[in-house]
Amino acid sequence: QLRDVVLCPSSKPELYSIYRCNVDKYDTRKHQSTRVLGDLSFDPVSMAVSGDYIVVGGQRAELAVGKLSEPGTTTVVRSGGSINNFVALDQQPAFGGRRRLRDSAAFTDDGVTNLNITGEQNVPRLLVCNNDHTVRLLALPTLDLLTELRFPTAINYASVSPDGAKMCVVGDSNQVFLFNKNGDSFEKMATMTASNDASFSCDWSQSSEQFAVGSQDGYVTVWDIRSHRQMIQLETFQHGRSRGACRNVKFSPSGSVDLLAFSEHTGYVNIVDTRDYSHRQVLCVATDDDADAGVQSWAASPGAGSQDLQITGLRFSTDSSALFVGLEQSILEYEVDRVGRHSFSSSAVI
Repeated sequence: QLRDVVLCPSSKPELYSIYRCNVDKYDTRKHQSTRVLGDLSFDPVSMAVSGDYIVVGGQRAELAVGKLSEPGTTTVVRSGGSINNFVALDQQPAFGGRRRLRDSAAFTDDGVTNLNITGEQNVPRLLVCNNDHTVRLLALPTLDLLTELRFPTAINYASVSPDGAKMCVVGDSNQVFLFNKNGDSFEKMATMTASNDASFSCDWSQSSEQFAVGSQDGYVTVWDIRSHRQMIQLETFQHGRSRGACRNVKFSPSGSVDLLAFSEHTGYVNIVDTRDYSHRQVLCVATDDDADAGVQSWAASPGAGSQDLQITGLRFSTDSSALFVGLEQSILEYEVDRVGRHSFSSSAVI
């Protein structure tokens, strides 16, 4: 169900992706692929890369932790009793200054499933969010247990705002849990309702003022944190069908580009101008072997050639100049028209 296995973790022209029991790194300039982790003993379902660390989570609580500078030294342990749904890494200090922790876990009595590495006073830490209703805080590289938090429901995703002060958490209900964050401490701020079904993904705008939640029933709900007001609720292109479930939401992370992208279970990626949410472009994703993959207008009907292609991940580059869309056998790169986008003529940004 969770589809977030394409990463663009730094300003380097690199992508990381999961392929079967392996993790590969792809150089987008040289068009070369390198195997980072090979022949893992489990099927990975989540992954994170930051700094020198790489972490991969599995379906049966497996957790592989390694260093990019030390190939072949991966440690595999079990953490929790079920699926490690989501992982994210960060090695910035947890206190003081501006902190960017894009994807992380929740700590409170309300439920989480996610994995994340944070750092306090330059000591890296790993957050493990598991389907067994727990979040575990582990020290790296020893993997010593620091904290275990329990929740009433499985949590699928959590995201900390770019300013490091807030966190949004979603899971196997239609509730959205919002927290204030102070270092490694979390205080519940509010509980909101997204749609009528479970939610799979959430993300914050680069200003930390808006956050979006993608749900199983094909809705993407956006809130303004300053007023806790729901700004808009968007529908996926294939809304009303199982293939129209929203699996991933991502705001453009930097620069003057203010976009929200969200992927569907199969076939389509939606891109919305977040200045007023009135303009949208829909990408019908397809490989080079498929006919005329490209832009679809909001009124277009789904094409039979690519609607069954399952989307495995969605990421903007760190400078927001490109959007990467993962498929089962390939990764597509779309260039963001950062100049023409400001006029948004014909609702086209890619």
